[in-house]
Amino acid sequence: MEREIAQAPSRGDIAALMRMQMEWGVDAILDDAPHDRFANSARNALKPPAEAAEAREPTASAGAGQVGRQPVGGAQTTAASVRPLVRSTAATGAEPALPDVAALLGLASVEALATAIESFDGCTLRTTATHTVLPCGPVGARVMVIGDAPDADEDRSGTPFSGAAGALFDRMLSSIGLRREEVALAPSIPWRPPGGRPPSRAESLACRPLLLRAIGLYQPERLLLCGGLATRMILGEDANPGRLRGRWRMSGWGEEWGPKRPALPIRHPLQLRVGSSARREIWNDLLLLSVTLDELR
Repeated sequence: MEREIAQAPSRGDIAALMRMQMEWGVDAILDDAPHDRFANSARNALKPPAEAAEAREPTASAGAGQVGRQPVGGAQTTAASVRPLVRSTAATGAEPALPDVAALLGLASVEALATAIESFDGCTLRTTATHTVLPCGPVGARVMVIGDAPDADEDRSGTPFSGAAGALFDRMLSSIGLRREEVALAPSIPWRPPGGRPPSRAESLACRPLLLRAIGLYQPERLLLCGGLATRMILGEDANPGRLRGRWRMSGWGEEWGPKRPALPIRHPLQLRVGSSARREIWNDLLLLSVTLDELR
């Protein structure tokens, strides 16, 4: 019986393996010993914010194998900016460290909000994501488009609605005479969950105040909610996107977050690929958005 000779993996196999590792959130190529990231996150959650931020910084010895997180939009992560934004975490670490409402409302610019989001220690997704996906676009835009949790393309680029979803999104806007540069964009949460899983209820609750403050600072006239997560973040946890689409709905947040705004639930751009029924629904909702904006001129 002839001995089988192992073949070297092809370039395509290596590329597929690298893509899988990126999807799974691999952030170290080589290391001397395995790390329990979940245990580290749990320990850091019980530390004061300044100590937790220091504990996450890679050491000089590990620098060769680590791929560091890069701040987006020029925002810098500092212990001083973490402390006023985060409320105390429960002693068990089971409850999310919700942002302090007074501290968030004290942020007077989108740049200050970007710094605060980069520094926010109340959601462990921040420690596993490649980039923070920040809101962007012109302040005072007539429409803010809110997407789902960042996907792999958005996580790599740090930009909302990028990659395949971004290309479909641009086609949606152009069909009613809008351009990306004319609208404000924001993800429902700033960080991609590992492996693209849905965010937990605790993660969504921790990030919701960050989104609401972004709406207050960008001051859009209308909100376009792309996907189920965006719909639930704005219209309530029990909101059913399929039943609510097709009509403008009033946002469901407290008075402390400023005036409520009409919101239109719509399918996510990626659902253009689902079939003709989904494309028809998206087109009808875009027509409603276009007619509404024309009436508001």
